Amino acid sequence: MAALVLCLSATPTLAQSFLGTGPTERLTLPPAGEPFRAAPPRPQGQGPLGQGPLGQGPQGQGTQGQGPQGQPPEANPARRGMAVVAAVEAARRFPAGARGYRLAGEEDALQFPVYLTEAQARGSAKLRVSYLSAISVAPESSELSGSVNGTKVGWTRIQAPGAVKVVEFPIPEGLLRPGYNAVALAASQRHRVDCSTEATYELWTQIDPSRSGLVVGQAADLDLKTLAALEPDESGALPIGVLLTERPSPERLERMIGAVQAVALVGRLARPAVSFGQALSGRAGLNLVVGTAAEIRGTEGLEELGPITGPRVAVLAPRGSRAPTVVVTGPSAADVRQAIATLAASGDGSGTPAGTRLAELSRGYPVQGGESLTLEQLGVASREFNGRLLRVGFAVRFPADFVPADYGKVILHLAGGYAAGLEPSARIVVDINGRNAASVPLPYSRGEVFTDSAIPLPLSLWRPGLNRVEISAQLPTAADRTCDTLAPGAKRARFLFLDRTRIDVPALARAVRSPDLAAVKAGAVPFLAPGLSPAGPRPRLVLPTPDRDSASAAATLAARLAIAAGRVIDFEIGSDEREAGGGAHLIVAPVRALTPAALEAVGLDPAQIRGIWEGRAETVATPGPFGAEGVVTLDRLRRNLPMRCALPALTTPLRTAAAVPAQAPVQATPPAPAPDPAEAPADSEADLFARWDESARGLGVVPAVLANAWTGLIQRAAETRDLALRLAGGPAPEAVPLNPRASVIIAQGAGGRLADGTVLVTAPNASMLKASVSCLVDPVVWTGLVGQAAFLDASDGSLSTVQPKRIGLIETQSRGLANLRLVSAAWLSLNPGAYVAMTLVMALCLGLATTSLVRQLGRRNR
Repeated sequence: MAALVLCLSATPTLAQSFLGTGPTERLTLPPAGEPFRAAPPRPQGQGPLGQGPLGQGPQGQGTQGQGPQGQPPEANPARRGMAVVAAVEAARRFPAGARGYRLAGEEDALQFPVYLTEAQARGSAKLRVSYLSAISVAPESSELSGSVNGTKVGWTRIQAPGAVKVVEFPIPEGLLRPGYNAVALAASQRHRVDCSTEATYELWTQIDPSRSGLVVGQAADLDLKTLAALEPDESGALPIGVLLTERPSPERLERMIGAVQAVALVGRLARPAVSFGQALSGRAGLNLVVGTAAEIRGTEGLEELGPITGPRVAVLAPRGSRAPTVVVTGPSAADVRQAIATLAASGDGSGTPAGTRLAELSRGYPVQGGESLTLEQLGVASREFNGRLLRVGFAVRFPADFVPADYGKVILHLAGGYAAGLEPSARIVVDINGRNAASVPLPYSRGEVFTDSAIPLPLSLWRPGLNRVEISAQLPTAADRTCDTLAPGAKRARFLFLDRTRIDVPALARAVRSPDLAAVKAGAVPFLAPGLSPAGPRPRLVLPTPDRDSASAAATLAARLAIAAGRVIDFEIGSDEREAGGGAHLIVAPVRALTPAALEAVGLDPAQIRGIWEGRAETVATPGPFGAEGVVTLDRLRRNLPMRCALPALTTPLRTAAAVPAQAPVQATPPAPAPDPAEAPADSEADLFARWDESARGLGVVPAVLANAWTGLIQRAAETRDLALRLAGGPAPEAVPLNPRASVIIAQGAGGRLADGTVLVTAPNASMLKASVSCLVDPVVWTGLVGQAAFLDASDGSLSTVQPKRIGLIETQSRGLANLRLVSAAWLSLNPGAYVAMTLVMALCLGLATTSLVRQLGRRNR
């Protein structure tokens, strides 16, 4: 035994790498955008480093990169502790989506629409998946599979709890097509030691977007119709570098931002990342040159265009390490604007049937009201399930001027069945946007098959824009207590879900709630709202300090709003928010460049903002070797944080101010998992007794609806008093409560008309503004914008929102009795005090009328 221990201790320790064997607390990526660096020369006959002895695994399992398993011991002892870097071809990464990159639960799937040019679709290709899994995932009963256009190309056991593992699946020739292709990653996961329903929430597999994708050649045959083939970066965003050699005029900056919006529309992006300055290098993204022929004279590569005699849009192929370049030019400013319109109208939606359908569904199935949709139309397939918690999700997109309120219900008609032997706690739970909407028990121990089990879902839980619906079936059995995975019944199906399940959407009230950031992120309201005339005033993009970082943040926001609106928004650039005229205002600036009136217009207190950002405003960003977004770490992958949600390094330490006392309820909506907050201290026994005693004595006498109505009337009276005092020159009402951890604030001011609306985006300084906006436009974060104000902590992507104290409705549709009835019902449901008051007045009138009528009938008793 001693000799064996001595031999083992004499064996040199192999260096560990990103591919699965090595220091796992920090991962780094090359700054040039290439995912892997070249490997050092190797002895003849040895395979590429990081790939090991590649070959087909059992049952079609894909090849895996596990680190240098067959490498001989390093001769130089000084190199034993050094990380080994793999030499693997670059991959065409997956685009960012609203679901992120995590496979959670016992069964889950992610789908990505990937556009390829004709040259990329030809020849050999591989599907590469880089992933990290939870330690609770049992590798012997869990697998990760990949499919392309509905054809399964490979699978592997899930076993990567301590380090990222890379697997590759060869794609049969001819399976990829020019245009959009549907790439799907599916995970079937089981717990190691726990068979309870609660344990299923511990199962996850995190896809690393920086190294996952299709291993195909670079798109060297790009043209206007194939701009969707532009490759995203390691975070799933498309970098757009606007070439700038001098300070542009406001008119030229307008055209640049318009061209950025056009590129975002053509590429069907969900996450743009715009920067002004030098040209981008690497495979990811593109460079954008915008201006008249005189303004862009001298730019490298323009000699290929020849004489410019009219509106011109051209795509220049990559040169060396330089990314592709799109040129938008013309002899005059009017020609440049026409070229931008040509660019926005170009693009190609072709591809495989599965790919084109997925590209349309990636933004959610559009709903206008009055539809009946089967889940097969929404991309959900029938399935049998043998686990403990089944999750089925889909996304629908409501209009930007939809009024969420309790005036109707969406009816979910379930079709399927469940097996016999389930516990009495078995049930079906429906969540809408992360909030519980319905819970239905599965009562029969003998099982049941149903074809139309109706579940009402209130309209108040839906919101303008993208809505995520998740149907969960909790299916515990008595056998789960023993947790015998080898028992004969362990693989027996417990639930059947059929794709003929449908949802019936009622007629929707069409008006814009003001203020409400949900309408802004859903359809760029009020800058391009339904019902607005195209000949009306142009919306204004206000840049008080048009430096590069502020302009980059404004262009990124404009591109994201154009994606929501589905068209280019013709912004007018200005530097002073106090200028009269124009349409709605989008103000993007560091807080020191804003006037107190601009902050007060959206309900913010300048003194409070100065208090929480006093230290941050003095800091200066110092980008690291991989830019202001930082680097990839295993900790960020485990926490499922958006990769661009990372603040830049700062030259001076930040001071976090004390929390401002909240004056209104703040709703936390975490778009990405973050550290669990500390639990609040439990109430004392005396507090609990007092609260229950008060509840029993108060609400036992007065109905709850009257109590709520009385509270609403008191609140409305206070609002009326505040408004009167403000008009009379008295003190302003209490401002929106602030989140001291916020790195950027998004707030909207209330207005009687859409053209009077103001949306403010501000941060402590310009560098933090750019980094925070890059996090804000991530689809996972962007879908959480609701309410009057939102506070984003860009270090982890956590978002907190504040609902307005008073909500107004602004008309967007032509007046009609049907919509007027729905809007009135919605307004009454949002104002229960007014509803109760109207009911009491009507009851009083009915009583008086009845008394006066009865008084004239019959015979008086004398």
